[in-house]
Amino acid sequence: MFETAIVLLYGLVAVAAMAVTLLEGWANHDGVTLHRLAGLFACLLWPLTLVVFILHGCIARLLTRLSRSTA
Repeated sequence: MFETAIVLLYGLVAVAAMAVTLLEGWANHDGVTLHRLAGLFACLLWPLTLVVFILHGCIARLLTRLSRSTA
């Protein structure tokens, strides 16, 4: 259940970023260019940086707790 919620939230963030990118291209009458496609691809990947930072914080907190309990 928790994993499903995380995947759904990730998907919603990625889709929202893709929608903004597509609307920006539509508003500027740019069409689909190589840069626009690269931006759409980046929309799928950038939320991973958030996941990495959250995991890093959780692991650092866990290691801090473990080091305090053994000292």
